[in-house]
Formats: sequence, structure tokens, C-alpha cells
Amino acid sequence: MRQGQLVLKAGRRLDVAAVAVIAAAGCGKVMVRLRPRIAVLTTGDEVQSPGTALGVAAIWDVNSPMLTAAISAAGADVVEVIHGGDSLEALRITLEELSQRVDIIVTTGGISVGAADYVKPAIADLGGEIGFSGVAMKPGKPVSFGRIGAAYWLGLPGNPVSALVTWTLFGPEILAGLAGAEPNVPRRRHVAAEGKLTHKLGRCELRLATLCGIDGAGREVVRCPQDTQSARVSRLVDADGLVFIPAGTESIPAGGMVEFLPFNV
Repeated sequence: MRQGQLVLKAGRRLDVAAVAVIAAAGCGKVMVRLRPRIAVLTTGDEVQSPGTALGVAAIWDVNSPMLTAAISAAGADVVEVIHGGDSLEALRITLEELSQRVDIIVTTGGISVGAADYVKPAIADLGGEIGFSGVAMKPGKPVSFGRIGAAYWLGLPGNPVSALVTWTLFGPEILAGLAGAEPNVPRRRHVAAEGKLTHKLGRCELRLATLCGIDGAGREVVRCPQDTQSARVSRLVDADGLVFIPAGTESIPAGGMVEFLPFNV
């Protein structure tokens, strides 16, 4: 390296290569930002922790462990995991307390238009700001984003597949912004569809996709189910990421190019 040469740009994540270059330049200390502190708050009286006996009309909590793993893999610290019931007052108290201790609150469920969807009313009662609520996408239409005091809030749907899809799309970008990271190389890449994909016009659809080989033209090929089911968690095991089917596209032929967003980057 030449004297005066820029070694690393501000906002660069300290991966293996960056640490090597810092050491080679003789730097003993560098200025860094703290890893964002995140709280995961699930809602719903019907949700119970895995390992317990299910009560009547109850379901096991998939979102807490799933999102904790996804958030940690994205480079943030999950410092609290809390379950909140279907109570406006209880959610208001919990959200206010969390907003004073963490950088981002990630909630699941409680953001649609049902009688027991109290997350957004609780945020309004606290004087919070909602930047957007509802995106023309499938699954995950109710996804929302805003602030509660000094903390950011990302509201994910309650169905596990929808929660993972919306976290994958929005979560890492929010973390990068908080970390002051420089714009990343786009996470999406183009791949070829193994079979024909049909789609109902109106919303962009993000469909689970499995990488299944290379075609004769040297292109990566993905296999997708013919529908999206937000609660079918078993499909996640074989999925490598998501493909985007644009809102105005009725079908994509076999071999057609689609955008692919991997779960692991």
C-alpha cells in the first residue's frame, strides 16, 4: 500500500479481508459502530413456546426462534425475545419499555385489520410514527415500518413464511442503514426458472425457490412451487431463497429469467 492510500471506506463491514488489510496497514485500533440491538416481540394469545403441550386452539411459536436465527445471521444482536398477548394496554406498555432499551423492535402479528390487531393502535397511543403500512406484495402485504421514540419498528405478519419473507426483504437493509454501511453489491441475481410459473396479476409475488442445477447455457436454475402458502413452514427446509414475480406478469415460461434473492448472503 502506498502512503496516503485509502485502505478501507467508511461503512465497510469488517469481514476477513477487511481485518487483514487493517492489520497489513499497521492499524491497532479502528472506529466501529455497535451491532444493532434488537428485540423480537410476538403477539397472539394462541402462541405457545415449542416444547410445551399445546392447549386448545393453540400453535407453537415458530417466529421467535426463526427470526432470532435470521437476525443473528444478519449481524445484529437479539437482546430480548418477548411474547405479548392480545391486549392493547399490555402491548403499549411492552413497546414503550422496549423502545428505551433497543435500536429496533421487530414484531410479528397484530398488524392487520382484525379486532385483536393492537400493534399499530399501541404505537399510535405512544406517539410513534408509521412510515409505511402495507406493501403490494404476496406474501407479507401487512408489513409495516416506523419509529417508537428513538427505536425503529419493523412489523412483520404473523404467518411464519410471510414473516421470513418480509424480514429477508426489509430487515438486512434496515440493519445496513443503522450501521452506516456503504451500499452493498445487489443481493439479487438472475436465474432461470425450471418450469413455467403462473401468477395472479396485482401484487408482486415472492415465491420460495430451490437451486437445482445449471442449464446448458451455464445459468443457475431454480425450482418453485406453483403457489404460496404463508403457513406451510415445511417448505422452508428445501428453499434456498425467493424469486420475484412482478405484479404485472401473468406467467413466466420454463427457462425464463427471474430475480432470485438468497436467504443466506
